[in-house]
Amino acid sequence: MQQRIAKRMLQSAESHERPRKGVNLRGARQIMLVYTETNEPKFKLVKDIAIYLKKEYDIKRVMRLAYINGDEKDIPTWHMRKLESDFFCSTDLNWYDKPVKNVDTHLSEAYDVLIHLDPDESTALDYFVAASKAKMKVANYSANRPQDFDILIPPKAKDSWKQRNHRIIEFIGDSPLT
Repeated sequence: MQQRIAKRMLQSAESHERPRKGVNLRGARQIMLVYTETNEPKFKLVKDIAIYLKKEYDIKRVMRLAYINGDEKDIPTWHMRKLESDFFCSTDLNWYDKPVKNVDTHLSEAYDVLIHLDPDESTALDYFVAASKAKMKVANYSANRPQDFDILIPPKAKDSWKQRNHRIIEFIGDSPLT
């Protein structure tokens, strides 16, 4: 029941005003990767993506923000807040699954690109993306809130998580966006 109410509230939530600007990865100075944390291998994979983006596209800052479905006291030791890695968890949400703690600094910062690696997996992350001031928002297909994104990459049958997100990076890495 609570999940259905949260999804309905998300549908009626308004997108926040933001400066929109198309940017390819070669022109970006700071980007944000948002995802749902499920296990250590996924954490390491997202960290590898961030390292790749910094080296390949010479991006100054790649911030990783995870949503962890659990209490903050149960967060594993390998996933602590670091310089370019942060998280929020279920104890940071209100009753409608909207993040209300540990996200304000990220919401107010105008990242050049926000890449949502797990669209429609978490109502909390969908709220975060809707409220973000990022100049360009990119994701794979999103059924819940497509209006929040500037670019949605269509899905392909039998794609893995890694393949879907590799297509996003490929697309905005070589696009003539300015």
